[in-house]
Amino acid sequence: MNNNLRKASKEVMFLIDYRVYSISVNRFHNSFRDTCIEYASIEFTGKLTRLEDSKEVKLSRIFHCNGLILCCMEDFESLVVWNPCTGETMSIKPKSFYQWNDSYAFGCGNSESSCPNYKILRCSSYYCKNSEQRIFNCEIYDFSSDSWRVLAGVTWRIHCSDNVVSLKGNAYWIHFDREAGHNVLLSFNFTTEVFVSMTLPDQSDYRHLGISVVREERLAVLHHNIGTSLTEMNVWLSNKIDEAKEVSWSKFLVVSFDNFKYPSYVKEITFWVDDEDKVVVTCIRDRDNYDYVYIVGESLHKQVFGKSWIWPCLLSYVPSLNHIPKAKKEETL
Repeated sequence: MNNNLRKASKEVMFLIDYRVYSISVNRFHNSFRDTCIEYASIEFTGKLTRLEDSKEVKLSRIFHCNGLILCCMEDFESLVVWNPCTGETMSIKPKSFYQWNDSYAFGCGNSESSCPNYKILRCSSYYCKNSEQRIFNCEIYDFSSDSWRVLAGVTWRIHCSDNVVSLKGNAYWIHFDREAGHNVLLSFNFTTEVFVSMTLPDQSDYRHLGISVVREERLAVLHHNIGTSLTEMNVWLSNKIDEAKEVSWSKFLVVSFDNFKYPSYVKEITFWVDDEDKVVVTCIRDRDNYDYVYIVGESLHKQVFGKSWIWPCLLSYVPSLNHIPKAKKEETL
């Protein structure tokens, strides 16, 4: 049954105004050759309301791994893991306390096993008055032990962006390498608990970058080249991650904005890729904190949503019946 769920139609989660919805993208094929495909609208299929006390809960960020969702609450004081398919939830208590500037990644070790070891990476920083320096710290929450521990050996500044994706159990995000002076693709392997830096498909000075997962097989990177003589969006796809020793990239889609009204400055972006029909759904925030959702393709560009201060996020989601693992309590004699 779990395999059938994973083969289900494409699922997209939409975090908007601190609430989570599932959405479906409606398609209409206008010719028998499928040469003209129009995505007419985005349909809200309803709130995912099975989170405990859903009427009072407000979420600021969500992360997906193998059917489970890590939810960061709007008050920045609590974390909850949630399976929307089963309604199961579990609260994650901090070692001391959570901070508003904490960043997270969600993944699992031994992802191909029947019992993957789920973990949370937390990156935080604080100002130390004694040394008059900002201290950067990484911690791991291990579901098997229900405890946090410091990740040793991290000697450089790590920050997980809000746009972190999980693929084959590992976390990926775009990170600015201060020594190299440019962005890199940073990965965290939850089995070995090691950071790995990889090259992005183009080291040009793109101002706006986003990352997504396609079919639980590939990574997608979106580049905005705005403010130059060439105003366009480039989307690249990686090879299948589980089949390769190194990540390689191929250009998937180029969208020109010459004849299309698009914000000249983008602060944040998340997106979802339909690789069958070569269409991308983008969710962006401009400099005035106005949020948009666009559906774009080679000859398609349409704004389907727009509103101020709703803190939107698009997330590819695969339903699963996986249980949230609980730590085994030691028996006492």
